[in-house]
Amino acid sequence: MHLGLTRYEAQGYVALIGRDDATPAEIARLGQIPRPRAYDVLASLAERGFVAPVSGTPGLRYRAKPPDQVFDSLLAVRRHELDQLAVRSHTLAVDLQARFLEGQDRGEPLDYVEVLRNPAHTVQRIDRLWNGAQEEILAVVRPPYLAPPSSDDATLPSGVTIRVIYERSLLEDPDLERLLQAYARLGEQVRIGEDLPLKMTIVDRQSVAFNMPDPVENGSSVTTIVVHHRDLASTLGIAFETMWSNAQPFGSIGPAT
Repeated sequence: MHLGLTRYEAQGYVALIGRDDATPAEIARLGQIPRPRAYDVLASLAERGFVAPVSGTPGLRYRAKPPDQVFDSLLAVRRHELDQLAVRSHTLAVDLQARFLEGQDRGEPLDYVEVLRNPAHTVQRIDRLWNGAQEEILAVVRPPYLAPPSSDDATLPSGVTIRVIYERSLLEDPDLERLLQAYARLGEQVRIGEDLPLKMTIVDRQSVAFNMPDPVENGSSVTTIVVHHRDLASTLGIAFETMWSNAQPFGSIGPAT
């Protein structure tokens, strides 16, 4: 059902794969489908390529097709639908952006500040911040590293300069070290620092995202603040350049101990 079948279609297919073939009445009984619906359900499954009518037999009978074939086909359909949804979402976002910008001069006094407490929402927001960069991304990364991709799935925004300082402790994880190597191959300028004070991202010297660990909960709870403010971005940019000058190029250090 998660892949797009209705409940009756799923029940009908599961009932049929345990038999060589069956009539609609038999499938209705085995799959607990109302008998009047069984004919429509099997016709729909046949149209989707899950079952096929059996020729040369008296009456109407159906045979299930192999699961590995039908589910690969169904996944391909779902991927195509997701690709179309992504295109429509991008088009809609572009269309609505102009209206959004028109209303910004009528916003609240602090509408340039975003507060994020949900880790999943934080990851999505930082991804959008990176992908919206036009010229430059500066970042300081220290634990915890939320939802890192595998090194095989590493990607970077194109057309922007990216400089990132990673805390040396991250190199204790072999997967993260391979991820840093992948980012370096993709063009990210990587340096390694010791005991970095703050996890942050600066985009185009205009927007800043930084993590604020809860001191009461000993850092186990983290709030992410996103601020669209040039003066703050410039100030934190100076701090970044100081840390960058003190950090070591990634390829010049040995393995973590």
